[in-house]
Amino acid sequence: MLELYDKSNPDLRPEQEAFAKELAQLVGQFADVTYSGIRNTRGGVVEALAEFGREGVDLVIVVCLTYSPSLIALPALRDVTVPIVLFNTQELAHVDGTFGFDDLLKNHGMHGLHDLANVLRRNGVAYEVVTGHYRSGSAQAELEDWCVAARAARELRELRVGLLGHAFSGMGDFGVDETTFLAKIGPEVDRIDVAEFAARVKEAPENEIAAMVAADRQGYAVDPDLTPEVHEASSRAEWALRRIVRDHGLGALAIHYPPVAAASPGGVLPFLGVAKLMAEGTGFGGEGDVTSAALVSLAQSLYGQASFTEMFTMDFEGEAVFHAHFAEANPAMARRDQPIRLVLRDGWVGSGGPSASLAFCQEPGPATLLNLTVSEYGAFQLLAAEVEVLDFVQPAFPMPHFKMRPKAPLGDFLTDYLQWGGSHHLAIAQGHGMGRAAKAAAILEVDLVNL
Repeated sequence: MLELYDKSNPDLRPEQEAFAKELAQLVGQFADVTYSGIRNTRGGVVEALAEFGREGVDLVIVVCLTYSPSLIALPALRDVTVPIVLFNTQELAHVDGTFGFDDLLKNHGMHGLHDLANVLRRNGVAYEVVTGHYRSGSAQAELEDWCVAARAARELRELRVGLLGHAFSGMGDFGVDETTFLAKIGPEVDRIDVAEFAARVKEAPENEIAAMVAADRQGYAVDPDLTPEVHEASSRAEWALRRIVRDHGLGALAIHYPPVAAASPGGVLPFLGVAKLMAEGTGFGGEGDVTSAALVSLAQSLYGQASFTEMFTMDFEGEAVFHAHFAEANPAMARRDQPIRLVLRDGWVGSGGPSASLAFCQEPGPATLLNLTVSEYGAFQLLAAEVEVLDFVQPAFPMPHFKMRPKAPLGDFLTDYLQWGGSHHLAIAQGHGMGRAAKAAAILEVDLVNL
């Protein structure tokens, strides 16, 4: 607010304070809010932002309740290291024939934001803008998207990705400079010795394994080919993987199975554990792809549930793409009208021994497809598309799978994906969410490609 109003219109501030608290409560519906009252002096703004810093906030929302001179805020906002959103709103929704001076006095913050945006831009301070009446559903949704994207970006910058094994030899599209990855995007790669996995498998306690097996048999449709011995061995592999995630503080995993199989007792592979961990919020990348592991984690933060996936076969007549991977997908996204099967898999493409894995189809409906890769300039780029998961089941496949249809004609979509250099590992999340993808890209300072 403008400090002069404290003298010229002393009743105004208490009224605006009530409105400001209503705004804070509105944001509190989808975020934890730190609100320190109206500030109308340079010192007051400095104090508020210092409090935000102590609280470790992910986002700062600025509202001008009346005109406010920009220079009381510029020095402190210039040093803010989290995203800044200017919320261009007011209490009044409609200007009609009853509009009077009191209404004008309480609803003229817009030109304060004009002043502030001008000086922020002139000084190279990044900011975003949401415009709309504070009770508008679209304005509230956009604010929520910014809050979620800011939290997701912070979680990504704090992410530890465990690499168990090594990247698939010869797969170049997800190759990444780990130093640049940490510096530009945030995740730290923690290389896990496969011998640690093998040792954990052997030390798994019998009572915990028995409980895991019993829970599986209650929660999944167990194929008759899956023997109790293989199920128990797979549960030991799951237990080992969970201990590694816990003890290393991992938020995501990238695994290449051949080196794991070579060290694992009996060659058992942790397909079952990978799927369950994804459902619990751990990111995953196949073939040792740390980039996709981080991307799945980001998508989980943005949308709630997300899965690792890969495009396999084009359905030209159906304008769709068949998606699958060997065994890695999020069972929380499975069709609700069919049981999830617990099946026997004979290793992984010539490596490993008999292991249990989950087989299911993804729930039909709107979804968002994401790919994180590196452009020709060495900069990271986020490819995103709003798609539709189709009502499709192919019982012949003992693996997670689904078909998806893009909004664009199939040929145009796939051509654009290739021309933008999209890599062959992706993340998919439930619901259409281009807005959140765009906001996360803006905060992370990566290019967004809307396919």
